[in-house]
Amino acid sequence: MITNNDIADAIAAMVEQAFPGETLYRDYAPTGFDRPSNLVEISGGKFYPNFSCGIVELRLQVTLTTFVKTDSYHQQDDMELTRRQMILLGLFLSGCVKVKDRAPHVLDEGEMDNGPDFASVTVTLSYTLSRQEFMALQQRPDMLELHLKQEVTTYG
Repeated sequence: MITNNDIADAIAAMVEQAFPGETLYRDYAPTGFDRPSNLVEISGGKFYPNFSCGIVELRLQVTLTTFVKTDSYHQQDDMELTRRQMILLGLFLSGCVKVKDRAPHVLDEGEMDNGPDFASVTVTLSYTLSRQEFMALQQRPDMLELHLKQEVTTYG
């Protein structure tokens, strides 16, 4: 069984391998973040509870953002940003992402974006879970058993 967090972890590992030694941020880049660096964030998703009998489909949207060094005027090398963006796109050329014993597939809905000092790639991955797997995610392991501690105090 896998979760959205497992998929984000697998993608983060792919980014770290593509850009060894660079800082990788998860979910947000703090003020004064390192450059060059990358950011992996879950940026959306959809849930299809009636995908088929006994199966639910999850579509996870992940955005990868890359940053390069800037000069004293906060100008960056646009060619380097484009090169890095293409490397991020290349991570998904196989059409799937290996996550534990599963391989969520990449849907044909990728997007590229360029900002004033960043480049990003957004991909959507699709995977299915049985209803039993999905319901198991909602159970908290620490709530399945109740442990009572009994202390006996004796006087005398």
